[in-house]
Amino acid sequence: MRIFRNPAPTRVHPPIAGFHHQVEIGQNHRWVVLSGQLGIRPDGHVPDDAIEQLTIVLENVRWNLFAADMRINDVMKLTIYLVGDVDMDRLRAELARWLGRHEPTLTILFVAGLAGPSFRVQVDALAAH
Repeated sequence: MRIFRNPAPTRVHPPIAGFHHQVEIGQNHRWVVLSGQLGIRPDGHVPDDAIEQLTIVLENVRWNLFAADMRINDVMKLTIYLVGDVDMDRLRAELARWLGRHEPTLTILFVAGLAGPSFRVQVDALAAH
């Protein structure tokens, strides 16, 4: 059973790519708020390429969700922080691959830096089940 819905406001522009403007959550559900996830592989390696980092970041989000007995479809909000030049077409394709048909709310921000100079991508997630 889906615990949230995405009302579409009629007086706001349509979302520009695979997301919703808002998520409404029902009562009596568990929430999980993830700390910002970075593109670090389990062996500690951080690739230079931002999209490779994004792929790792999204898998880190997935494993955090699994640990909370949740899935990608429970994600209500993603915030993606990017540093430097990023191929946005590749980013959108990777995000679409990871999300499948799920369309949570989404914010993408370009920032001056993250937790260290090798990090180019960070993702925060909010999920409910």
